[in-house]
Amino acid sequence: MITPPLEPFVDPLPLPSRLLASEHGGRLTVSIRSGAHTFHRDLPASRIWGYEGIVPGPTIEAERECAVTVEWRNELQGAYPVSVTVAPEATDADGVSVQCFPGLSGGEPDRHAAELTGHTVVHLHGALAPASYDGWAENLFAPGQAAVFHYPMDQRAALLWYHDHVMGITKLDVYAGLAGLWIVRDDRERELELPEGPPFEVPLLIQDRNFDLDERGQLTGRLVHKTDPEVMEAFPPFTVVNGKIWPVFEVRPATYRFRILNGSNARTYRLVLSRDGVPELERITQIGTDHGLLGSPAPVPADGLVLASAERADLIVDFSDLAAGTELTVLNTAAAPFDGSAFPAADAESATDPGSLLPYPQVLRFRVAGNAQSRRPIPRELATDYDPPTAEALARAPRRAIALVERELDDEPNMLTMRELAVVADVDQGPRVVVIDGRETTSYRVAAAHFEDTTTFFPMLGEYEVWQLINLTGDTHPIHLHLDPFQILARRPIRYEIPDGGIDERDLVANITVGRAPNDELDHAIDDNERGFKDTVRVNPNEIVEIAVRFTAYSGRYMYHCHILEHEDRDMMRPFVTMPRELMPFMA
Repeated sequence: MITPPLEPFVDPLPLPSRLLASEHGGRLTVSIRSGAHTFHRDLPASRIWGYEGIVPGPTIEAERECAVTVEWRNELQGAYPVSVTVAPEATDADGVSVQCFPGLSGGEPDRHAAELTGHTVVHLHGALAPASYDGWAENLFAPGQAAVFHYPMDQRAALLWYHDHVMGITKLDVYAGLAGLWIVRDDRERELELPEGPPFEVPLLIQDRNFDLDERGQLTGRLVHKTDPEVMEAFPPFTVVNGKIWPVFEVRPATYRFRILNGSNARTYRLVLSRDGVPELERITQIGTDHGLLGSPAPVPADGLVLASAERADLIVDFSDLAAGTELTVLNTAAAPFDGSAFPAADAESATDPGSLLPYPQVLRFRVAGNAQSRRPIPRELATDYDPPTAEALARAPRRAIALVERELDDEPNMLTMRELAVVADVDQGPRVVVIDGRETTSYRVAAAHFEDTTTFFPMLGEYEVWQLINLTGDTHPIHLHLDPFQILARRPIRYEIPDGGIDERDLVANITVGRAPNDELDHAIDDNERGFKDTVRVNPNEIVEIAVRFTAYSGRYMYHCHILEHEDRDMMRPFVTMPRELMPFMA
């Protein structure tokens, strides 16, 4: 156990300010500027970069098929507000990871990070938007400049989010505070009479943060992004919800709708609702995922609700039978780095594990107050506007294979890449990736390995494609596709062998067999709450995930990547170009 240096559940949960596009004729101006934010009652104010200078940025609400134009004004001034460091040792004298503690742990502040002046680009995550407004990572605008983006909003009601997406430093700009929520609404949701707006619809942006210490060992409030020689991702110890560390939220005895986003750089959460040490997951019903409503309500998994970075969940939680004064706590039981391993919900109160970079499992507390309200029933049928792709559509769909690879390097963080694979004949020589699936054997070579390599994916508009994401690493990777959403077709266990030297700068040698490895204890199952439209999917170790995606409206250059931001910034990102069918004969 590590005694928390801050008292939990003393700050009330803030609700992000709302910015309704309909009240501004669909034209919004959002300033990106420096600000000050207090993360906890007992912390000094922290310098941040934020949309409108606040953390989180305002929640923008838009109506389906009512276009929104946003002028993003870069008004950032002053030095980058975060101390960035790599601690010289992975653990302290007691063998506890230094990432569990505040301060720099002996690390030197990164001078290159300190010199950042605030170039930015905004990505509306989950938006169906033309390529010129998607927030391409190299289309930067500097302090003093503005960018006008047009979002058609011709898409399902859903919780989206907007965040910085600058090449190489997405992890730093988002950590400094550049993130906010965006809600699309439509008539279908209103027909269902789901809670909308305050007080019974509550957005929750979950992140993790760390802070520096002064010479007396007291917390200063200055944000710290700290990694160590063994773990390249930052897993800060303090969970922050809507900008407050371990807040408390007073609820009435009523039915609430919580719109949850995991906006952390790298941490996966497995959320368990607990009362007096006993899980009460039956109070929770999931009605939607990344891109809106599920077909029908789904229970959360028995171990808790798993959300990797960028994943969202639309939840109905019933407090209607609880007496005033009742307290329920949301706990996180997911180890870091996350590898899909299970953890019983019944043990959530004892999930503390500094060895797994989880010194404090607390997330949020609910406290019941006030008089009972009427309980809202949950419709048995939610979405009626989608079905799984037909077998005929999938049979003729192009198939793309991508290997997720981590290459170990000396004296610098490992390089993570997504190796796009091209089928080759068995007689071809050179490094190959061989996949054995029952009686079928397929040989591949690496067609692209780095972000700046030649584009190899040119999906045609209106046509289904099946993408296979093959995880050859020990961690779970949340893979995000820009533009249109997808549906998960399968999770399949694999076992694989990579010889010494099999992973180099570009080539890859691996033998992969579809089937469970002897020591593999993961379920490799699609959870019921994943059977809707997604834009981010968890790919666990020893696993192939198959998704079906169909790009529908916009041609142009987009990207897909791991949404662990430290991975994305270390080259785990690739472009694709969507094309109309009639242009394909002219493509060389």
